[in-house]
Amino acid sequence: MRNKVALALLALAATLIVSACGGSGGDGVADVPTAATTPTGSDRQKPTDPNKSCDAQGVNATQLRTGACTEEGVQYVVSNYGGAVKLSTLSAAITGVSVAGEAGAGNRAAVPDRDAFLRVTLQVQNRDKVPHRFGFGQTMLGVGAENYLEAIPVEKNVHTESIAKVLGGVIQPGETLRGDVIFDISRTSYDVLDRQGRFFIWNFGGRASLQIPRSTRQVGQIRLYAVEPS
Repeated sequence: MRNKVALALLALAATLIVSACGGSGGDGVADVPTAATTPTGSDRQKPTDPNKSCDAQGVNATQLRTGACTEEGVQYVVSNYGGAVKLSTLSAAITGVSVAGEAGAGNRAAVPDRDAFLRVTLQVQNRDKVPHRFGFGQTMLGVGAENYLEAIPVEKNVHTESIAKVLGGVIQPGETLRGDVIFDISRTSYDVLDRQGRFFIWNFGGRASLQIPRSTRQVGQIRLYAVEPS
């Protein structure tokens, strides 16, 4: 089974070829290869210990277990594409991924500084007992050793479906908000996204950073290279 992310990217590859021509990523766009699928053995069903090491429990790119674990003082809650991460204050899932050479339309259209815009569509539920606002810059994209923060000016000024703009980003207790976050990525990252891509999300009130400090305490991670069984 091909990765849903790979299919979404392939469907829009022509847009990227035209818009990124002459960019820094090289010539042509490679086919997005088949990504790994999630293991279905008995180990996957065992609950993880949020206080134990991720690698020690197989919550890594090799064994592909999901759940909560801790590395360098930060608790990671890990899921795969098609699943949800449940943090202290929110639950989040990715419902779509697409790529394009511009955002917005007409005189308000923006073009990427690198090679393409990656649009990640989210479904975020408020798990807390009070309303919260989903803020700009609350997520990050990791591809291999490269980390990308959100293209906030694009989200604020030209992309009408940015999740932080939908209803002002406010989510009532128990309710769900849907919208997008945008990343300006290189051709190199695009080519390996479904093999090395990870999406990170912070709790309400948190802000993504390229280096995740111990003070962060908890971060959600959704693998873009592995898919939950349907």
